[in-house]
Amino acid sequence: MPVGNPHVVKAIIATLRNDPLVSPVALRFMVKNTLEYAKRNYGLDGVGDEASLDEVEKILLDAAEKYPCEEALTYGIAKGESLIEGSSGIVARRVAKKVPGVLVRSLGLLDMFKDSNGLYDCLARYKAFLVKIGLIKDEDMIIVDQGDKVQVKLGGRCNYINACTALSKEGVSNIFGEVVCTRLITLAGIAETALNRNFDIKVTTYNPPNCEGIVFEIA
Repeated sequence: MPVGNPHVVKAIIATLRNDPLVSPVALRFMVKNTLEYAKRNYGLDGVGDEASLDEVEKILLDAAEKYPCEEALTYGIAKGESLIEGSSGIVARRVAKKVPGVLVRSLGLLDMFKDSNGLYDCLARYKAFLVKIGLIKDEDMIIVDQGDKVQVKLGGRCNYINACTALSKEGVSNIFGEVVCTRLITLAGIAETALNRNFDIKVTTYNPPNCEGIVFEIA
């Protein structure tokens, strides 16, 4: 099994390509920082700082056998946005929340979630799916129904940990000074896809890969 997840790489690239808030200038910064991260951490030779999204996709898919390349995109998007806006924010969050929907649609799996009976049921189904395909173990994601919100405790392998800790060390955060947990925000994204309502997260413990937080509905 590859260290990286090619399906996630493709979903992130597709989201960047189609999101109307990703301006050409922002995209150029995101691509540049994605490639710099890949060169710095994966030792990829012959990779320049400028490339199209198609070229970035090929580079990362080729490297996904050995490296968790989705983290390069996670880093590049947040870092690129921060260089323009002063923080990672609207675009990085939008992309992270949209990727799960793109992923399950591309795999033909939306029917597994779209008739979910509320937030907890949706996240329970998503967790069961991740366990079934071997991406996580059952104990790597503990979800607790708290009525109007769901508490989540994460553990085990995190394919975003290196990007997350790098962003934290470099002081790249949202406007509230927080490094958003990618694994948690994707849970809000799958809930939005399945339930057609708006959801957000609050990180209560930032300790990758053992982060904790809540997923809740917003108006």
